[in-house]
Formats: sequence, C-alpha cells, structure tokens
Amino acid sequence: MVTWVAVVTLNVDLGLAVGVVFSMMTVVCRTQRVQCLALGQAEGTELYRPLRGSHKLLQVPGLCILSYPTPLYFGTRGQFRRNLEWHLGLGEGEKETSKPDGPTVAVAEPVRVVVLDFSGVTFADAAGAREVVQLASRCRDARIHLLLAQCNASVLGTLTRAGLLDRVTPDQLFVSVQDAAAYALGSLVRGSSTRSESQEALGCGK
Repeated sequence: MVTWVAVVTLNVDLGLAVGVVFSMMTVVCRTQRVQCLALGQAEGTELYRPLRGSHKLLQVPGLCILSYPTPLYFGTRGQFRRNLEWHLGLGEGEKETSKPDGPTVAVAEPVRVVVLDFSGVTFADAAGAREVVQLASRCRDARIHLLLAQCNASVLGTLTRAGLLDRVTPDQLFVSVQDAAAYALGSLVRGSSTRSESQEALGCGK
C-alpha cells in the first residue's frame, strides 16, 4: 500500500524506492521487538515449547533452555545481550533484577547449564557473532556450561570466524534441542554426584 500510494503521488522510480526503504524499516522494527523465549519440555514428549504459553511444561532446576527467534545482527545484538543477561543472571549478580521492559522479579535457582536454540537465527553478521563469543566468555567465567543447538551452517560459519571455537568445544554444538537437553541433564546429574561426594569427603575429614 505504501509503494502504491508513493507511485501514484510521486512517480514510479521514487515510489519503488520508498517501498524498499519502508520494507527495510519494517523488518528492523519487527526484529527489535522480539524477545528471547524460555522453553520447557512438554510432559511425556521430547518437544520443547515456550513456557509463556503453557503451565504444563517441565523445567529442570539449574537448566535454562532459550530460543532466540530472529536474525542476530548489529541492530538486535543489544536486545540479545540484555535478554540473556536477565535469564542467566549475568548482570550485577543480585537476587532481584529487572526483566527487560518489565517489573522487578526474583531470580530462581542459579543457572548451571544453558541451551541456546538458534533454529530461528537465520542470519548473523560479524557484530552479532562477536556478541555470542562474548556471551560464551562470560558464561565460562560464571561457570555456566553453554550449549548451542540447531545452528545452521551459514550462522555457524560466521560464529566460527568470530572465534567461537576458541571459547567452546565442538562437543558443545548439537543438531537439536533434544540432544542438547539430554546432554545437559547428564551434566547436571554428574555435577550433583560430584558435589555430594565432595560434601561426604569433607564430612569424613571433620
């Protein structure tokens, strides 16, 4: 409609130019409003759905599964960073924090493993890739195990050129959310066993 009105009121060349610019602005505005979605497992299945849409989804304490359903580029990297900081508690480290564009809420049990579902990230530029690399470094410093799932070949190539494999190993890349979640659950179980053994050893030492 914008292109048609511009062609009628101006001329064909200017009208088409206005339509292209308007389309680009529309895409940018839409990607700016996308939120990172926390996922939970549908009971009795291997499917993961947004927690916002249902109260019957299973969550594992210490495991956070997040889906970012939009291209990751210079215009969305700030929103990506703020959303991940809130979900993972990477801000000031306080027990209460403010969700982006939302009220102050209490943070649940600290995240020990995070799975990033990149199936919705159809494109990533150098700026967006650097944001993921920085996130990987911050997760490593915070002792959060980062796993990437369903990252297409083009995006993975951009992330690799940005130095992602200097921060994570190939074992942390998965072809599906289900595989990544299964690996994460195993990591949490092994971590719990190790902590229990350490506590028992300290008890015996006393």
